[in-house]
Amino acid sequence: MKTFFTLGLVVSLGLIGCNNKPAVNPQEDVEALYQRFHGKYRVVSSTSSEPLDINFDGASSTNLLKEIVELTNYDAFLELRVKYTDRSVFLFTQFWPEQYVNSYTGLDQQWNGFDTLSYNATRSVHYAQQGVPYSFSFTPDLSQILVTANDKASKIRWVKPESVFVEEKDRLRLRNKRRVYTRTGVKEVIITTIYERFTMTT
Repeated sequence: MKTFFTLGLVVSLGLIGCNNKPAVNPQEDVEALYQRFHGKYRVVSSTSSEPLDINFDGASSTNLLKEIVELTNYDAFLELRVKYTDRSVFLFTQFWPEQYVNSYTGLDQQWNGFDTLSYNATRSVHYAQQGVPYSFSFTPDLSQILVTANDKASKIRWVKPESVFVEEKDRLRLRNKRRVYTRTGVKEVIITTIYERFTMTT
């Protein structure tokens, strides 16, 4: 009887030992993060910290989907790459409609995005969807995405967000500081944009 009891105890301890696999922290579980976050995200809403007239129609608004129609285009998206087929990468790219204003002053006659520029109705404005990749990581509770600064990126265009929060239904809320050319000249504002994933294909 004692022999059977000892054998049973050894087997039980062995099974318990097999089930005690090292736990993977949520922010390090690449496959789970891939399924939940990897892909492209479209703009749901975008608001500025103060009313702006960016489309020069004489009416100011904080709703940037009305002021910058390019935000509703297919190529105005955010991309999160969690992994390639063979390795994890964790790359964050926000494709944003960058303003290009012909200032008719200076060497290249185009606003560099930094200088103060007064409004002039003769200036032409066009947009280009542009972005650069940044490395990123998650906080342990997966409530926030931490975007790492990229020393090679422009400090004016393609700026990294001030913050990225994961909201209900895994929508992403980005807060960016941007300089924009408006009917009252160049303004520096905080822009809050909500994104939702529409495809896992990247």
